[in-house]
Amino acid sequence: MDHAIVLACGTGFTGEDLGSCAKAYVAQVPQIKRIIINAQRAGINKFTVCTDNDDSELKEILKDDKRINCQIDWLENGKNKNTELASSIVIPSNILINQASLQEFIQAADRNGNSLSVLSTTGNGSHNSANRNSNNTSYGLVSASGKDIEKLLKNPDLNEWIKPYVDNNSVKFVNTSAGYWMNIRNEKESINSAENLIFSTVGKTATGWIARNINGSISLPISKHLIKTRLTPNMISVLINVIGMLCGPFYALGHPVIGAVFMQIATVLDRCDGEVARIKLMETKKGQWVDTLSDQITVLSFIVGSSVGYYYHSGSSVPLVLGGINLFIFIFFLVWSLYFISKYTDSGSLVAYFKVDEIVDPCDTSLIRKIIAYMRPLSRRNFYSVAFLVFAIIGGYPLVVGILTFALILFFLHQVEDIIKIHKLNR
Repeated sequence: MDHAIVLACGTGFTGEDLGSCAKAYVAQVPQIKRIIINAQRAGINKFTVCTDNDDSELKEILKDDKRINCQIDWLENGKNKNTELASSIVIPSNILINQASLQEFIQAADRNGNSLSVLSTTGNGSHNSANRNSNNTSYGLVSASGKDIEKLLKNPDLNEWIKPYVDNNSVKFVNTSAGYWMNIRNEKESINSAENLIFSTVGKTATGWIARNINGSISLPISKHLIKTRLTPNMISVLINVIGMLCGPFYALGHPVIGAVFMQIATVLDRCDGEVARIKLMETKKGQWVDTLSDQITVLSFIVGSSVGYYYHSGSSVPLVLGGINLFIFIFFLVWSLYFISKYTDSGSLVAYFKVDEIVDPCDTSLIRKIIAYMRPLSRRNFYSVAFLVFAIIGGYPLVVGILTFALILFFLHQVEDIIKIHKLNR
């Protein structure tokens, strides 16, 4: 199903003013725009937006947004009644729903054929008048035939429209296990609840206990303020890594602990660009590349600064040798990793590099690769940033540079093996 009716007029299932809800801002994003973008990402490419009048305000909200590249038709309530409507998803403008829930509902509706499907908090395949009247039941989306939708548009009152279908047991009620959804009103308390729901989910994509439970508890409150500014996620990425770059000069000037602290600050804040992007629906592949490349500037500053500081601290040439090895491996790692993700993945994130496991034979791996696979969670920045802060405190330069060199050599051997195996597969 690739068509949706966005109902921006009439009343919702519990009497909500849908025209008002369509213009409401949730987490700095107009509700009508949030619906269109999420539905488009879920596979809907044609929209009919039904309004009470020629709503120029809604049209202006959607105008010139590069994220919206689908067909949008406008249907004014009381006019254009001869318009033929195909089977569609009916999306009330008061529903806050993300891409995952939309996709799951669309799949369930498609499997239901021509019958009416309704998203419900008690969705289990059946429904009756008794639990329909329960205070614990909420309705969301509806999948209906063109004829059924025509009946709705004659009197856009969702509750009155759906009653006969429910009473006749001619509805399949479904719920979603992925994502989230809720009905909102254009009222402060309801908007706050909707924003809290969004904020509570944006950090769940994080990997690792530290990222989710420690870094996230710091970054999310900051992100809540950042979404109110004009800063884009890409701008935030760059600003965060300007802070991260300061770790190198402090390492080089003889202050390894301060340098490690700046790296840890940047690591915590590094979640903000992604959180803001997900909250404001601004995730892009370009943004992934900006985040990836700016992160590497912080890592480069750390590698160079720690080696230079160790050299001046010890007076030995060994740190310069280790620094040269580390710098070479880092450049090698970066060049090969960026080449791999651009050629073999549809991502701009270095995390996607580990899709290499799907290409090479997982049963034919060396001991080094098995060790790396076991230690892979430790290679994430949210972990090693904390680890190097601890190393800087308890062991200073020797421990920091020594463990850094050891880790980089392991990953170097890992990547060399990847290159050899991929080359054999491509011959």
